[in-house]
Amino acid sequence: MRASVGALSAACWSVCLGCGRSAGQAPASGPPGVDAAPAFDAAAAPEADDPSSLAPDADAAPARSPLGVVARGPASGAAGVCADTRLLLTLDGAVAVGASGLVRIFDADAPVTPVDTIDVGAPYFNDTLGGRRFFTQRPVFVDGSDGVTVTIAPHAHALAPGRTYYVTIDPGVLVDAAGRSVDVAGGPDDWRFTTRAAPAVGAALMVAGDGSGDFCTVQGAVDAVPPHATMPTTITLAPGLYREIVFIADKDRLTVRGVDRAGSVIAYANNDTLQDKLGTKYRAVVEAENVTDFTVENLTVHNLTPQGGSQAEALRVEPGDRVSLRDADFLSLQDTLLLTGRVYVTGATIEGNVDFIWGKGAAYIERSEIRTVVRPGYGVQARNPPGQYGYVFVDSKLTATPGLTGHLLARIDATPGTGYPASQVAYVDCQMGPHVDPRGWLVTPSGVDVSGIRFWEYHSTDATGAAVDVSKRDPASRQLSDAEAAALRDKATVLGGWEPAP
Repeated sequence: MRASVGALSAACWSVCLGCGRSAGQAPASGPPGVDAAPAFDAAAAPEADDPSSLAPDADAAPARSPLGVVARGPASGAAGVCADTRLLLTLDGAVAVGASGLVRIFDADAPVTPVDTIDVGAPYFNDTLGGRRFFTQRPVFVDGSDGVTVTIAPHAHALAPGRTYYVTIDPGVLVDAAGRSVDVAGGPDDWRFTTRAAPAVGAALMVAGDGSGDFCTVQGAVDAVPPHATMPTTITLAPGLYREIVFIADKDRLTVRGVDRAGSVIAYANNDTLQDKLGTKYRAVVEAENVTDFTVENLTVHNLTPQGGSQAEALRVEPGDRVSLRDADFLSLQDTLLLTGRVYVTGATIEGNVDFIWGKGAAYIERSEIRTVVRPGYGVQARNPPGQYGYVFVDSKLTATPGLTGHLLARIDATPGTGYPASQVAYVDCQMGPHVDPRGWLVTPSGVDVSGIRFWEYHSTDATGAAVDVSKRDPASRQLSDAEAAALRDKATVLGGWEPAP
């Protein structure tokens, strides 16, 4: 049905954690702030009064490769191009991104200074997405196992509707296997296209990477939706790979829906290391902040950060109210889902290994697969306060990569004052694979008061339907009565009076 964790990364592009800067290295201008204006620090434009800076120095150019361009997207001379387009190149042989050189986009009617510049040799990259500045991967990617497809991501909102642009790419930006420069776009007539007028924003928006929709990127469509709209809006993703961080803030009644669950994929290698350890507000693939009646359904969100690459959520909801995650795949390794607020999850696959469902929210998760991959770890870290439900799993399956053992259902630091001694996690009528450790749960440190901990379990079974032996469960946990389990099956009870549709 879908690729396993890591397969998409290996097949499509190389994962870069630091992307040209050392872990923890902040830019000279300081770390990106929430309200900072886009500075495009890694993409400084050449001086307007220096015409020679607009063309490569022929004497300094590397040896030329015999490889050439088979196709461009948008095609040269194309009209009606979405303003958030990606730039696509298909070569007649394998290439790699070089160590230096500029990709520049010029407005054909004002060509002295480029409207956007990407320096592939820059020490770091950043962009402003939805009003928040993020560090990003180097925005030139070589896709496919054959290495013949190149994607270039202009900065957000660098292009405007209804304008004509041309692209130049310096020698050395792309090189062949011998290190020779592949010449792909060298002048104002070589790669030229015209963007279309801004699409009307209504109840339905289509995103398609090939330009057949209203927008080419998910962020482009999100930015078009007004904050706290009173009318529902649905953003539909055509099948395709959307390589981007998506920041959704202050949006109400918004649905993001894929045409194909396995084929409509938002994927990126975002993580805490890439974001210079700025914390949870920056490191997810999809960031949903201060949203109400928000729905994600029928698609895949995949954080491509490899094992050991630091915290890396697929989806962060912080905070959200009446959030629904339906029939979707959320794939990462550490901290896959961060849920704060009231969240309903049904028919999902949630994949990871270290605290991969966590947060301060009340979440009701039913008929879903909770899959541990690569290594054993901990399923849940609930940080909810006293008197609030945390994470309740109903009629779900806990599965794992074959051969894994020693995985724990949940863990928590219950130290008074600094920990979360009222954490609540429950599994009701869930099927558990042999990867789940007989102890089941972990409370640290030893000797703390566990009377407020609510680690609960009811009628856990194995794949054959036989009852799981719970005799060795951690003493901080307990088995529920029939009446208690029945109460937890009520969504409104868990979700503070909200009764989401099944």
